Amino acid sequence: MFSPPHIDVSVNSPLLGVKFYQAQVDVRGSVVCKETCGSSVSVILLRKDGISKEQMTVSLTDQSSEFSFSNVLPGKYRIEVKSYSPVTMSGDDIWCWEHSSVDVDVGADNIEGITFVQKGYWVSVTSSHGVDAYLNQPDGSHVNLKIKKGAQRICLESPGVHELHFVNSCISFGSSLLRIDTSNPLPIYLKGEKYLLSGRINVDTNSLGGDENLPENIPVDMLDNEGTVLDGATARLVSSGIDQSTAVIYEYSVWANSGEKLIFVPRDMRNDGGKKILFYPRQQHVSVTQDGRQAPISPFSGRLGLYIEGSVSPPLSDVHIRVIAEIESQSASLKLGDLALETSTGTDGLYIAGPLYDDITYTIEASKPGYHVKPVGPHSFSCQKFSQIYVQIYSREDMDEPFPSVLLSLSGEDGYRNNSVTGVGGMFTFGNLFPGSFYLRPLLKEYAFSPPAQAIELGSGESREIVFHATRVAYSAIGRVTLLSGQSVEGITVEARADSKRFYEESGTDSSGSYRLRGLQPDTTYVIKVARKGELDRTRIERASPESVTVKVGHEDIKGLDFVVFEQPETTILSGHVEGKKIKELNSHIRVEIRLASDPSKIESIFPLPLSNFFQVKDLSKSKHLLQLKSALPSSAHKFESEVIEIDLERHPQVHVGPLSYRIEEDIHKQELTPAPVYPLVVGVSVITLFVCMPRLKDLYQAAMASVSASSTTAKKDVRKLVVRKKTY
Repeated sequence: MFSPPHIDVSVNSPLLGVKFYQAQVDVRGSVVCKETCGSSVSVILLRKDGISKEQMTVSLTDQSSEFSFSNVLPGKYRIEVKSYSPVTMSGDDIWCWEHSSVDVDVGADNIEGITFVQKGYWVSVTSSHGVDAYLNQPDGSHVNLKIKKGAQRICLESPGVHELHFVNSCISFGSSLLRIDTSNPLPIYLKGEKYLLSGRINVDTNSLGGDENLPENIPVDMLDNEGTVLDGATARLVSSGIDQSTAVIYEYSVWANSGEKLIFVPRDMRNDGGKKILFYPRQQHVSVTQDGRQAPISPFSGRLGLYIEGSVSPPLSDVHIRVIAEIESQSASLKLGDLALETSTGTDGLYIAGPLYDDITYTIEASKPGYHVKPVGPHSFSCQKFSQIYVQIYSREDMDEPFPSVLLSLSGEDGYRNNSVTGVGGMFTFGNLFPGSFYLRPLLKEYAFSPPAQAIELGSGESREIVFHATRVAYSAIGRVTLLSGQSVEGITVEARADSKRFYEESGTDSSGSYRLRGLQPDTTYVIKVARKGELDRTRIERASPESVTVKVGHEDIKGLDFVVFEQPETTILSGHVEGKKIKELNSHIRVEIRLASDPSKIESIFPLPLSNFFQVKDLSKSKHLLQLKSALPSSAHKFESEVIEIDLERHPQVHVGPLSYRIEEDIHKQELTPAPVYPLVVGVSVITLFVCMPRLKDLYQAAMASVSASSTTAKKDVRKLVVRKKTY
């Protein structure tokens, strides 16, 4: 293309100086912005024919929204408009346009009238899930949106602050409302944080009857696996039954985090005095595992709870009613014998127990303190008031301390027995007694009572007061038993003996080490000491100090009779020393041997005798042992004997034995060959010859042979080892 495109000439003579130049034109246009365009808006001219990569950029100003490209050579071009944000480093356009680019074919003439119109403002949205939404624009209108999963851009057509709302979303992105300011359109990141769980409750109208009203809504508790209430929802009535054969429907929903394991429990919280609805099952377990829309919660079925009505005759209020499950219930989580519900009767003697789950049967129990209640029907009971005996014991003496506890023995008809102890002060009440004849007797060592016993006739619901007067006839010895450190010792037996009158009393120490010997007769001398019983007999205590105390009982208690007991040591020590002939020469050859008495074949310890001839062994077992000296000398040349001593370390953990003695002899005897006697042999031969010749002399021969045999037989002596046993305690 050239400029000018043509020149008209009239040729009359040679014409020189006609020039054509390559065409260069101007491209002009304008940008229409929602607000002031400013320098952030740029218009770019790009060549498209591939001849060159020519590019020109023009930025607008705050004063003008027009643009112009000069000296543009002919060719095909694309003109683009963009708005840049100094905050955004990506270089992406932050405005949206009716047309963001236009293609032009530049010739020899200028191009004008190119217009770019801003449509709105780009907002980048990245979402983890697809969701329906709408925008509330500054002018009050709203625009429906469909946000897809992933990254996308939304064009906001009006400047100002927009509100983004989600429509019926089953996924929560942390907030149901987002505000977007076109003056600072920051990227929006939508990440699903919670998931919507929805459920339904179907209430059977057949169970309600005509007098019961439906609740407007039903609260539903949301619990964790440990039973802690996390949140709650409200199930609202969405449809009513057309007739009595249909159910009404309540719906509820709640947000939950991914991975949660939840328990939903509906409750009828009405307190208007009417009957309540129970739900089957009692609870539903839900796990939030999948990403996205969750499956509906399994529905609940609701129906009016079971109510048990009964009465008590004669009418009594505050009779305690207990409802017990007869079998296991899956709905109520009850086992056989579990308590399902408790209530009480009113002033008219009537009761209503409920609501109860109707999948099992129940047993009714009734009770009231001071009354005998027995069933007379499935849900009705009869009551009979018990009788009472009030017992008061007074002392005939002035006492600084409260009267001690007294054993009361009450017997009645049909083998009735009741042994009870009064409190301090001598008062007691026998309750829950049926009408009849009774016999009451008080018992307390050291006291005589007037009267000794009392016969009582009781009517139905009658209360009788019985008074006894006590007289002191014997007295007590009081003290403590402690260790040397002052620590109290429990379980030690202390006894009091009056041998002259053959009186004997004993008592044991309590946790504070105190004891009280009751029943000591006046004007009597007693020897009081720690007896070998209880702890003392189990060998933990070795002895007591003092060994005994002699007291003469007058007409008052004797106090301050204290004893100190000594414990046996925990470590066993067995010691001893050895004496005997040639002890210095034999010391290195003597051994001390200790065996178990219960198993003599088991050697517990064996060791050489020390040079001092004194030995000591510690930490042997607390049992009986056998102690003996042994010799290391050859038994063929020396004969060594020592006594065996039995030691009881169970009774006496530390024992010294001695002196231990021994006997030793050198074996110097030698066997000598002795010729056999000839004369008895000659006599024997003669007798045999005579026997052969004279058979009648057979008896004489046998007698002679017996005599010869007796004279030639060597007598043997049994040697028994003498074992000397010493018991050491």
